Amino acid sequence: MGRLKRPAAIAPLVLCLAMLASCTNAEKPITFNAPADLAAIKLIETTMATETNMDKLIGYYADDATVLDIYAPGIYKGHDQIYAGFAPQMAAIQSMTHRMAEMNVATNGNFACAASQIEFDAVLKDGKKMSLSVRQLDAFKKIGNEWKIMQQHISLPIDPKSGAAIMDGPVNARGEIAWSKDPLPGPASTPEEAKAAIRTWMDVGGASTSLDMLMGYYGPGDDILVYDSFASNLRGMKEVRAHYAAIMNSYTDIKLEMPNFVVDSDGVFGVQLDTQRITLKMKDGSNQKLALRQSDCMRKSGDKWYSFLEHLSFAVDPKTGKGVMSF
Repeated sequence: MGRLKRPAAIAPLVLCLAMLASCTNAEKPITFNAPADLAAIKLIETTMATETNMDKLIGYYADDATVLDIYAPGIYKGHDQIYAGFAPQMAAIQSMTHRMAEMNVATNGNFACAASQIEFDAVLKDGKKMSLSVRQLDAFKKIGNEWKIMQQHISLPIDPKSGAAIMDGPVNARGEIAWSKDPLPGPASTPEEAKAAIRTWMDVGGASTSLDMLMGYYGPGDDILVYDSFASNLRGMKEVRAHYAAIMNSYTDIKLEMPNFVVDSDGVFGVQLDTQRITLKMKDGSNQKLALRQSDCMRKSGDKWYSFLEHLSFAVDPKTGKGVMSF
């Protein structure tokens, strides 16, 4: 009889253990820019900036990462293509130094983004010297206990008059963003719902036909940054609105195609990267075709997604040094 009663006697203990396990497996509360995460991301960014050993460099990327590089065609998917794309560039360098003109990091412990302007001075193995001032937006995901780059977008700004790439500054550094009190408001959706919503966000927002429509995709607060394709370093809704006012008023219709689109999210923090073929019907009746690249770090607020870090660019023709602005 004693043996039959023993399971009943230990039932409360089993229940307590089950409740403890349930609590342990519950989702961790979101912490914006926890010091340990910030330090880890910044260390990766500063280490990668002057790492020329591809066998070491490739370890910072997720296996299925996507990279938009400076020079056309400039899109690499996965370790093999990333390695093949960067290896010749790294092999040509004898030595390199850098200055991080600015870096803004945002993370919730699951995803992270780093928006940077970096000045490089390199001595090549053929004795030539080269200076570059690049803009870069890296999107990270914590895989296991390691931060890995999932999406990377590197560019040179384009001179709007000549169409030539601006190789060496000047850099318009603006310093650190003053984040709002609640930079990742949520509430969270499922990752699958988030990815679908972000795709719709790009399909609709990327084809905005009015300035008010376009501005509805930024925010929702003023803690936003945009690196546009023509060297602007925009901060806040007012600057972004003023910058795009003339552009949005120049056409009557838009058609958007995205040959490449990648997205990831945990339901609160989202990252997307794409290449675009845009056809604009201008007010003078002509058509203009644009070959644009875009990457965004996004946050969910209520039932909407908003971009708060954005990078727009044109790839550069390696032979002419000019932006590949049309398709």
